[in-house]
Amino acid sequence: MSKLKIEKRRGRPAANPTTTEVFNPQSVQLLRGSELEFDNSIFEPLRTDTPIDDILSSSRGLMPATNMVICGGPGSGKSTIVLDMLARLTRQGYKCLFVSGEMDEIGHYKYCRRMPQFACVQTLFLKNYTTQVRPTLEHVFNQGYDVIAIDSIAEVIEMYKDTYRCTESAAELWLLDLQSKHKKGNNDGNFYTAFINIQQVTKSGDFAGSNRLKHMTDAMCHVERQDKDSTTRTLGFSKNRDCDTSMSITFNIGINQVTYNYEMEENGESED
Repeated sequence: MSKLKIEKRRGRPAANPTTTEVFNPQSVQLLRGSELEFDNSIFEPLRTDTPIDDILSSSRGLMPATNMVICGGPGSGKSTIVLDMLARLTRQGYKCLFVSGEMDEIGHYKYCRRMPQFACVQTLFLKNYTTQVRPTLEHVFNQGYDVIAIDSIAEVIEMYKDTYRCTESAAELWLLDLQSKHKKGNNDGNFYTAFINIQQVTKSGDFAGSNRLKHMTDAMCHVERQDKDSTTRTLGFSKNRDCDTSMSITFNIGINQVTYNYEMEENGESED
């Protein structure tokens, strides 16, 4: 049987977020794995050259065409570890974008003064486009990126809800559909984008997002601070379609840098 290549759709007009598209039965495709074909670049990991690579995937690195959630409490180090990853990848020549829904330019400038290595990361300050969230993100994402990080996914969903007066479910579905489109390379640069979605946890430590967000992402990463006075954090996965989830690593956030422990933890015991 000849392979059926999934065609990339470009320039498709955005649907009105308050309406439902008319169902066309002829648009439904039933496919076998043998009929799918994608570029082999989706199997080439993006490596930070830190111990994070060992737990991101069995190929050692962040895999293209994936979307993951990284969650943790306030001050756990979610944004810092993600920016460190983006900075390391940017310096290697990968095209990365940090979407800041929480910080403005001044806050980010202060952040970069403390962590100068983050200054190379291209950043979109979404607060400047609160009434045009949808066209802004669709336009910027369409330029094509290797990695896009969103800080935070809850803030973007809230902006979308306020602008388009829709439910949280509708806003979340739009954002997940947008990520799915770019994971498949449907952008001007034909990039199979990897997404890192930052999300908070509740005071009791529970994931603050919906079950849909949990199930429709490829990986669920957790950052925990060992105690409130410690600079040491632990990072591991409860779900990861690209790697075993039994391993975790530790890292420290210092005054002006992130340092990693080159030992991994398995089942609570340290391993070389």
